[in-house]
Amino acid sequence: MKDYKVSVIIINYNTSQLTYECIQSIFQYEKRENIEIIVVDNASKITDYENLTTLLSSFSNVLIVRSKINLGFGGGNMFGIQHATGNYFAFINSDVLFVESVFDKLTLFSEKTPDLGVAGIQILDENHKKSISYRYFEGVRYKLFGRKFLEFTKKDKLSTQENNPNPFMVDFVIGSFMFFRKEVFNSIGGFDTNIFLYYEESDICYRLKKVGYKTYFIPELKYIHLEGKSSNRNLDLKAEHWISYFYVTRKNFGLLKYLIIKYYLLITYFFKAPFKKKNAFLFKKMLQMNESLALSLKHKQKMSD
Repeated sequence: MKDYKVSVIIINYNTSQLTYECIQSIFQYEKRENIEIIVVDNASKITDYENLTTLLSSFSNVLIVRSKINLGFGGGNMFGIQHATGNYFAFINSDVLFVESVFDKLTLFSEKTPDLGVAGIQILDENHKKSISYRYFEGVRYKLFGRKFLEFTKKDKLSTQENNPNPFMVDFVIGSFMFFRKEVFNSIGGFDTNIFLYYEESDICYRLKKVGYKTYFIPELKYIHLEGKSSNRNLDLKAEHWISYFYVTRKNFGLLKYLIIKYYLLITYFFKAPFKKKNAFLFKKMLQMNESLALSLKHKQKMSD
C-alpha cells in the first residue's frame, strides 16, 4: 500500500459536479504522489452517486466510499478517515476550489509548531475577495452583546490581526477547510458525531484548546469557497443551526452559560416572531429544543438502497 502524506476527505451529498471540480482544482496545484482523496458519498440520490463515480473514474488515487445513510458533516468525515493512510488529514467541503498549492507549506508549518491543533487558511469568495475565515467562540458575551463588546473585553483582539501576514492564533477556523496532524485529531476522538450539521469546527477547536493545542490561521494561503452551493438554505436547516449551537454551548460552556444564552435567544425571538413567519417558526422550535439533539435532522434520515 502506498504511503501518502496528506489524506483529503471530501463529503459528497448530491454535489457530484462540485466535488469533481474541487478535486480537479486540488490536482491542478498539488503533487499527486503526496495526497490521497477519500470522497464520502453521504447517501446521495443514486443518480448523483452514479454521476460521481463516472466523473472520478479517471483519478487513480481517489477512493469513493458510500454510506447508506446521511451521516452529517462530522459522521461523514469520521467514516472517511477510517480509510485514510496519511500523516495529515485535510477536511475540505465539496464547494471549495484551490487556487494555489497549500499542503507543502501546511505540513512544514505543522512540523515547526508542536502545539498546532488545527490550521485554517484564508477564504476567498467567487469574486476572489476575502471572506470570514475565523471567528470567536460564541459564548455569553458574544451572543448577548456582540463581537465589538467581546473584542473590548478581550486581551487577544482578533481585529488587530486583520493585516497580519504571519500565522496567528484564533478561537476557531471555518470548517470548509481544516488541516490536522493525524495523531492530534485521533487523540481527541475527532469530530463529535452527535452533531449533524453546524458548529463542528467550533466544538473541535474548543476541545483541542482544553487539552493544550492551538488553532492557527495561515493568512498567506488561500482558497475559494463557493459558500452555500453545497446546501439548501431552508427553515429546517436554520433550526438545525440552533439545535447544534445549544448542544455545543451546553457541552463546552456549562449549564449556567447555556441557560443564560438560551433564554436570551428565546426572549429575542419571542419579540421577533410576530413580524416574520421564519422567526415564529424558529421561536416555536426553540421552545422545544434542548441540548439532547432530540429534534435534530440526524434522526430523520432514512437508509438508502
